[in-house]
Amino acid sequence: MIKGEKIRLDIHKILISIYKFNKTLNSYSIKKTISKYEDSDINFLHTVLLNSMRYQYHTAKIIDLYVHKKVREQEKILLLSSITQIVFLNFKDYAVINCSVEIAKKLKIYHGFINACLKNISKNKRKLAKVKISYNDFPNWFKNRTEDISEIDKELFIANFNQEPSIHLVFKNNIEMKNFEEEIIATTDISGFLVSKKNPKKIQSFNKGNWWIQDFSSFYPLFNFNEKNKFKNYLDACAAPGGKSFQLLSKKFDVTLNDKSLLRLKILKLNLKRLKFDTKILNEDFINFNSNKKYDVIIIDAPCSAVGTIRKNPEIFFKSKEPEFKNLLKTQEEMLLKGTTLLKPSGIIIYMVCSFLKVETDDQINKFLKKKTDFELYNFKINNRNTNYSKFIKDKCMKTLPISILNQNIDGYFAAFLKKK
Repeated sequence: MIKGEKIRLDIHKILISIYKFNKTLNSYSIKKTISKYEDSDINFLHTVLLNSMRYQYHTAKIIDLYVHKKVREQEKILLLSSITQIVFLNFKDYAVINCSVEIAKKLKIYHGFINACLKNISKNKRKLAKVKISYNDFPNWFKNRTEDISEIDKELFIANFNQEPSIHLVFKNNIEMKNFEEEIIATTDISGFLVSKKNPKKIQSFNKGNWWIQDFSSFYPLFNFNEKNKFKNYLDACAAPGGKSFQLLSKKFDVTLNDKSLLRLKILKLNLKRLKFDTKILNEDFINFNSNKKYDVIIIDAPCSAVGTIRKNPEIFFKSKEPEFKNLLKTQEEMLLKGTTLLKPSGIIIYMVCSFLKVETDDQINKFLKKKTDFELYNFKINNRNTNYSKFIKDKCMKTLPISILNQNIDGYFAAFLKKK
């Protein structure tokens, strides 16, 4: 088997395991498959995998135009990946078609069908690249949970959800940002988007530990937490990979870091070492957190559907199963209530999720405030001259869809400050 066929066959197997068996790109078996390749091949593999999932609704429309029979699962996934390469990634038609035909033979799919279908599609690829999708093409679970979103926001989501994510960097201070060797588009005086598409780990100053990668939406709540200097000690309940904690540690605050996952803690510790930060680290399930210590501020970046990160994690829509909302909502609610038992008088819980779904955001806050009448929603004030960011503040909370600012892409996100009266 030639190299191109082998990589594409592995891509097909990975897509099947995500679609059929609810795997993610971070699943051990998938990471093991990818790790056996060289860097250049891994880049190719990631590009095809991610874009095959991002463009699944577009390719489905194209398949409907050219195929007039019921398409089986294996055929569908093979066509989806092949069409993405030909139409949306503009790879060489003959290379994609030849490899797809050989893969079809190995999978015992009728290769004549695959060959004819892809050849017809390749003749019209420029026209097909402009194919349009609608909100109705998205999964039912997503449509049902976004009925509150305006038509304008729905159009914004359609235009942005399948775009490549931008890389946003946060610096320890303004001096490090000014001395940065690469071109950036500033978002604040200590943060900005990396203009080049290069791997951040290849940037010379990476090992100096002067900056870290953190999406703008995740960075923005703590940047706008104007009460930081009033409080002495912080607990980050779900700290890994560490971005929000690094924001506080760079200002010399006392921060305890906790995460339930040992694997995520391993990544967190590597990041702390590179950034030369030293602080207390715990490995506990926050809901069962056993501590007599009370904290001024507790950050709860709760487990969620992660739909706000759809550009980074397109498998959220690609899986045949929806997120486990019942368990996620229960966990979010329990974490909020647990936070109240560990908070000092007049302390603040900062609740965050990388989601814009009402059930994980406004509904959770309203439910919490009804149960805990000794808490109130603390106003989210903008700590930045750029008034364009004011659109993210709604009903005293921060809310964003996966949209673009400064021609760069940011995640969908939600943050609320809950103050103990």
